[in-house]
Order: sequence, then structure tokens, then C-alpha cells
Amino acid sequence: MRFERLDLNLLVALDVLIEERSVSAAAKRLHLSQPAVSGALNRLRDFFGDELLVQAGRQMVLTAKAEELSLPVREALMLIRTRITTPVHFDPATAERRFKVIASDYVFTVMLAETFGKLERSAPGVSFELMGPEPRTIELLERGEADLLITIDTHIKSEFPNVPLFEDEHAVICWSGSEHAAGVDAYQFSAAGHAISYIGPTRFQAFAEIYFERQKVERRGEIYVPSFTMLPQAVIGTQRLATLQRRYAESCARSLPITVLPVPFDMPKLREAAQWHPTREKDAGLAWLVDVIRSDAKRLSSPSGG
Repeated sequence: MRFERLDLNLLVALDVLIEERSVSAAAKRLHLSQPAVSGALNRLRDFFGDELLVQAGRQMVLTAKAEELSLPVREALMLIRTRITTPVHFDPATAERRFKVIASDYVFTVMLAETFGKLERSAPGVSFELMGPEPRTIELLERGEADLLITIDTHIKSEFPNVPLFEDEHAVICWSGSEHAAGVDAYQFSAAGHAISYIGPTRFQAFAEIYFERQKVERRGEIYVPSFTMLPQAVIGTQRLATLQRRYAESCARSLPITVLPVPFDMPKLREAAQWHPTREKDAGLAWLVDVIRSDAKRLSSPSGG
């Protein structure tokens, strides 16, 4: 689509270029080749009569014009994504739409996998793209690059609409053949080797890691993995411990040789919630999805199961 000689697809590229300040990083985000993004930048420079991004040493920096365009471009794209291209009415039986949902592998495993599985027949034209959590998840909602965020309630943005989903607590896991299988106290927990998870390429800390750091709980990290679902395999056949959500720990214990133990500390509960951008309040499709997820989360209403 063009508007007064401007290909509106170039605005998408400009928005990402302004944020990333790197042609290669923007190409990765846009799933395009680097030459394609370079070509888009050249066309944008020609249209605006400005360099937009200029090389400064080993980095690229924004020109004053690019800084000026940053907010209006983001707002324009958000309007297009949420108001203009989104249908007013939504019938899941006939709709063809892809929803982008930000959620951890834990949330997908204990809830969303089953929820989305049920929708295969009732909403055959609806598809889902799962995106892992990272520090800029709220920005993805603000930019319209994600439809829904599911995260713990301490990470949601208070001014954005949200609904509570379910609660969980943490547990310690170990290999069933481990010396720890009979239980661990605080001293044994701190003295043991641990498998520790982190989130995303920036090594964003999980809830448990933030808690232990704030409470000054000492641990000896022996293996670090980029997802919760890797933790059970990281302890099997070893004397290591790992801390993860009880629902997932108990589901793993049904098929893997691991033992689920209580955490020897008074950890607060996890409360998962769904959140979306205020401009999506009239999005009938998103309202349908939130209702489906919220209703299905009721099966997780008991403290440790579904």
C-alpha cells in the first residue's frame, strides 16, 4: 500500500530500524535479508530527504529527523494494526487470523498447549505464534507486534488491562536416585550444586532467581539452561537440585525419574495474568481469545494440579 508516494511497508522497517539502530539486527527482527533492509533504508532516506541513521564509529545513531519520526511512526503503525486492519466482528469458526502471544515455556506446557489444542476444531482458521518473554515484552505490546502477554502479576503494567489466570508455587526437584530425594533443608539446599534457568538471549532472570538474589540465598550454579523445560533433564543422574514451578515439576515427575520436594524457604506464590494494550479493547478477536484462555485457566484452580 502506498500513501503519497510512501510504501507503508517501509514504515514497519523504519520503526524497527529506529529501535534497533542496526541494519543487521533489524533484518533479523523483520525476517528479511540484510540487503533488503539496506534497500528499504535507502528508499526511506530518499523519501524523507534525511540519512535517518548514520554510522558513528562501530555503531549507528539516529539523526534528529529519525528521533522526530520515532513516536508518530509507532503510533501510526499501532493505529493500523489495531484499528484499521483488525475486523470489527470475529467468528472463530470462520475467521482466519494469527495471534501473537508472549508466554514462557512453562505457561505453554501447563496451560496453553491444551487450550490451543482444543481450538483446532472450533477455530480451524486461527493460528498462534508463541514468543518468549524478554525485558522488552511491554514494548512489543505497545508497538502492536504482540497481541497478548501472559506473565506473573509483578511484571504487568498497571495501566494496561489485564485479567488474573491461575496461581502456582515453587518446588525443588532432584533425580530420584539422588542423596537429596528424602528432602533438603536450607543448609543442604545452599550447599548443593544447582541447575538454573534464565530467559531469552539477554539472560533475563526468572522469578525464583530474583527471589533468591533478593533474599541473599547462596547457591552454587553448575549448569545454566535457557528454559524451564530443560531443568528436569539437567538434574537427572546427578546430585544437582533445581527450583521450578510446582505444576510443571509434578507433571514431569509422572514420566521422569525426578522427585519433587518443598522449597526450604517461604517463597511467595506465582500469580499468572494476561495483559494487552489499551488500544485493543475493541478487538473482538482478542476479546474472544482472552475469554477462552481465562475460562480454560479455571482447570488450574487447585493449588497443584488441573
